[in-house]
Amino acid sequence: MKLNNIQILRGIAALLVCCFHFRETINLPGLNLGDILFNKGSIGVPVFFIISGFIMAFTTQKINFSKDSFQQITLFYKRRLIRIVPLYYLLTFAVIIPGGGLLIYFHGAGLYELIHSLLFLPTQKEFPVLFLGWSLNFEMFFYLIFGLSLFFKEKRYYFIVGFFILTTILGYCIHFDSPYLKMVTHSLNLYFVVGILFALLLNKYTVPKKWAAIISVTGIASFILVLLSIIPISNDWVKLTIISTFVFSFLTFDYIFHCKGNKFLIFLGGISYSLYLSHPFVEIILKRFKVEGYLNIPFFLLKIALVIILASLLYYLVEKRVTHYLKIKLNA
Repeated sequence: MKLNNIQILRGIAALLVCCFHFRETINLPGLNLGDILFNKGSIGVPVFFIISGFIMAFTTQKINFSKDSFQQITLFYKRRLIRIVPLYYLLTFAVIIPGGGLLIYFHGAGLYELIHSLLFLPTQKEFPVLFLGWSLNFEMFFYLIFGLSLFFKEKRYYFIVGFFILTTILGYCIHFDSPYLKMVTHSLNLYFVVGILFALLLNKYTVPKKWAAIISVTGIASFILVLLSIIPISNDWVKLTIISTFVFSFLTFDYIFHCKGNKFLIFLGGISYSLYLSHPFVEIILKRFKVEGYLNIPFFLLKIALVIILASLLYYLVEKRVTHYLKIKLNA
């Protein structure tokens, strides 16, 4: 089954984060257009987390447990590392080269930060060397637990759902000083759980079209209202509900309504990982150019276009080629 609309949602989520970081460009005199439209654009990250949870459950539902469990887990970890590491490492080193960064990051505190960044371990600093890597720390921790859950075979979902619910409760009860334990017990991990539950639900039940339509309209409308800050939300559980319903809306487009989706939007979903990680480099390159007034709007659109071009190049030259090469070399 092709999940074209989930692929589209990946592209939308990546663009929302990109626009969130570029929003200052279109904050015009007397009209903070960027803040109005994209001040909540970072909401794209938990959307990614739900999709990750869903995809992991979707792609492993028919896993062959007659084979050695350790072999299955090793294969899972290989594929996840091949998918995430090459581009992240490349862009991490790319971001430290300008301004003599290599000298800073190869001794003392800088080396400590770099090693932790490359190992997907959080530190007392809010962000890793490539700041977007904070979300990959969560992703890789989720993959770690998901891989371990495969030891439990058919009972794996009880383990992983129970683990993240218990750690989240622990996070609400105890304040941890350790950056790693803060991440382990953070409520953001529940978004992965929601994705897993969606995969299990849609694999077992068929949602009636009438209800699917109601959920879709409600999910998309409420998400837009939150994105535009028309509905201010501070409660984590309400936010979780709205974002989850939004993602489920796109799942209904695949499972219930069988929408084919726009080819360009599907392509954006394909390059979403490259787009997400590489868009700060466009900002670094263009920040020396000063544009004023309403020319900022076409300048903003230029940034988006350049991000898509850069992401496309990275996707074809790094993601696809390196992934293909490593899969053959590592027998993954």
